[in-house]
Amino acid sequence: MEEIVQEDVRNHGEASSSSRSEEEQGIEGMLAKLEMDSAYTSEKLLNLHVLLMHLLAWDNDLERVGTLDSSAASFEKALTFDLLCGILESEVKEVDEILDELEAQIVDASYKLSTCKHSNSIFMEGKLGESADSLKQSRGQVSEINLQLAQLRRTLHYIRNGTSENEESVGYSGHGEDLRQKNALRPSDLRHKNALRMLEKSLARELELDKKLIEFQQNEEELKLKLHYTEEVSSRMEEASEFIWGQFLEAENSSEVLMGISKELVGRLQSIQFSQNGSAQRESELKAKLEDLTVQLEGKDLLVQNLEGTIAENREMVSEVLTLREQVKSAEEKLEKTESELKSVNASKQEVLLHLAEMENANESIKESLFEAESRAESGEAKIKEVDAANLELTEELNFLKDADEKKTKKVSSLEKQVRELEFQLQNSKVSSEASQEQQNMLYTAIWDMETLIEDLKSKASKAESRTETVEEKCVVVSTANSVLNKEVILLRQRAKYLEASLELANDEKEKNAQEITVRNKLLMDMVMQLSSERERIQEQLYSLAKENEKLRVNQCSMGSKFQRNKTYAGDKELPFNAESLQAGIHYKNAMEEPETDVEPEDHYASEKSSMNTEIRRAPNLRRILVLALAFVLSFILCFGVFY
Repeated sequence: MEEIVQEDVRNHGEASSSSRSEEEQGIEGMLAKLEMDSAYTSEKLLNLHVLLMHLLAWDNDLERVGTLDSSAASFEKALTFDLLCGILESEVKEVDEILDELEAQIVDASYKLSTCKHSNSIFMEGKLGESADSLKQSRGQVSEINLQLAQLRRTLHYIRNGTSENEESVGYSGHGEDLRQKNALRPSDLRHKNALRMLEKSLARELELDKKLIEFQQNEEELKLKLHYTEEVSSRMEEASEFIWGQFLEAENSSEVLMGISKELVGRLQSIQFSQNGSAQRESELKAKLEDLTVQLEGKDLLVQNLEGTIAENREMVSEVLTLREQVKSAEEKLEKTESELKSVNASKQEVLLHLAEMENANESIKESLFEAESRAESGEAKIKEVDAANLELTEELNFLKDADEKKTKKVSSLEKQVRELEFQLQNSKVSSEASQEQQNMLYTAIWDMETLIEDLKSKASKAESRTETVEEKCVVVSTANSVLNKEVILLRQRAKYLEASLELANDEKEKNAQEITVRNKLLMDMVMQLSSERERIQEQLYSLAKENEKLRVNQCSMGSKFQRNKTYAGDKELPFNAESLQAGIHYKNAMEEPETDVEPEDHYASEKSSMNTEIRRAPNLRRILVLALAFVLSFILCFGVFY
């Protein structure tokens, strides 16, 4: 049965080892596939990055499309640029799908590694970590490419809107130059375009911040999943350690029980050895006593022979002696019968002893047989004493027979009876010695069986001790693994807390930045409103100054023919708005109006002159305010871009 159980255990272990090897091969194949896919995606991303760099270089060249200098070659370049952007966008989408599949495969492989334990699980986990890192890097590269693609899409949108008009200008070759002059970009449009680009950059940075927040959230979710998996693994390890600890306690209890049984058996063996030594001593004593009895019997035989000689000499007692011999023969036949009966009794005793040896209480039967042997030995000693007394009596009777011949017949008969009794006692002592020898043989066999049992128990105890040692080693390994896992869990929790704190700080900074952005937007809107109001006021002042110039021209027309040429020349040419022209006009007005004292009074001219001077002073101040406001807006936008 034990061999069958061992074979079943071996078959089960081989099956489990084969299943484990299949699982390991499957996981290794998944890891190899992940490595190949990650290498493929990284190479593809490198190629796409090279294509993106070429497109960005073309973007700088294609900014001039839609201006006066644009040509048909630039339009062809724009078309190729559009096609390459479409190809790049499709390839980026394909790479994004591949990355999603890789992420799902990584999650599946990590779950399989957490469920089943292997010898090289640490190496596999390292490979998984490397593949996850490469996936994160590729994700970052894809996000960067998407941002650059967004910028390229904006340029494409601008180019498409510009090229459609330019194509119309190419179709109408007769009016090409006029249409290009009409569709040419103005400086204000270029400034508007630059402002839009700055805003797009700020929006792109905000998108990057949002993506970073999303990545932080994804990392937090991954850490939570890892914590959940580690907690599950630790709980399973604790369950396994509890199960192993229970088996270890059971093995300790069984070993203690076996040690107690072995100690009891050793005590029994010691008691049996002591009893065996005592029986051997008693046997030697009985043998010595038997030798003494045989010597005494030989002496008595000599005495009997002497008595027979004396009986032969006595003729009168011959008939009686013959009858006595016949009686002796009959007694010998009876003795033979009794010997056969004793042999049958001995055989029955042997069978009984064998049955007793097969029973569980063999030790008690052995003790009883020892006690019986002791009692028989004591009875033999008593009989020997009686024989000694009878011998003394016989010697006394022989001495007495020498004196009286009449009593010889009676004494001979009594002596013959005593001799028969002595022979019977000798036979009984022989039978008892044979029984004691058989009992000793039985004791030897029982001792041998007990020794074999003790050896078997010792081997079982050694096996149990070896199993306990292996279980202790496994418990030590499990405890070390539990300590390592606890340390990793503590580190992961600390990292999670640190990440939560960093997320809170990032959220706080984001809120602060949003508040600052709102405040600055409000300030910008206020500044824009102020600038618009100042612009309207300046336009009104310019309009009033233009009216005054017209009045001055009318007054100059009423003057002489000398100043009429200057007036016509000034009417054909638009006066630029600057401080020097205004001052020249004012001086000319004063010079022309000095002789005409009769038309208007001097006070009126003085007030007009002071108002014109104040307006002329305000105009450069307003220009300075506009320049400072634009510089402030540009510095604010640049600072905002640097901050983010």
